[in-house]
Amino acid sequence: MKKAFLILSTFTVLSVMSQTINIVPQPAEIKMPKIAGTFAITKSTTISLDENGLKSSADFFNAYLKKYYGFTLNISKRGDSNNSITLNQQHADSSVSGAYIMSVNNNGISITGNDEAGTFYGIQTLIQLLPLQKANSLNIPYVSINDYPRFQSRGMHLDLGRNFFPADYIKKYIDYLALHKFNTFHWHLTEDQGWRIEIKKYPKLT
Repeated sequence: MKKAFLILSTFTVLSVMSQTINIVPQPAEIKMPKIAGTFAITKSTTISLDENGLKSSADFFNAYLKKYYGFTLNISKRGDSNNSITLNQQHADSSVSGAYIMSVNNNGISITGNDEAGTFYGIQTLIQLLPLQKANSLNIPYVSINDYPRFQSRGMHLDLGRNFFPADYIKKYIDYLALHKFNTFHWHLTEDQGWRIEIKKYPKLT
């Protein structure tokens, strides 16, 4: 009896661990279904747009898939296919930009932002849920997320006054900020030790 109880307890712990969702920053609200499962993103999955202004988010996600997994998804207007990632905006009145609702189930993935930024942050959350290993089938765990930023302004600082970084590094730095839902980039470019910004009217400063 004790052995059976030990096996059952171990199985329960492993089941809970297998459903752990690691997202940074932690969403405001996250719910796991009673029955665990995954939705597989494959080459046949489509990105379905409910709004014309969301194509940039779809393109961003496709560029990420192409770079790290070697394939992209077809983009179309809202369809009836269950094998799709649906992007939408609800145009809700909110004092804080960047809120979104995300749902992953056997029908597909749905991301609804309160504005374009919210949908983009939903895409960033989806990217964090992608497996690290390159594969033709990317399994996303079933989950429901209701997320919004705690603070309206969320930023990071990069000081180039005494050190210079190449353009590729700056772009990667900004990509990391976006991945973690920062919305402000403070770029320190000028001080008495260095002037890192070109102003054609004052060539001697550069």
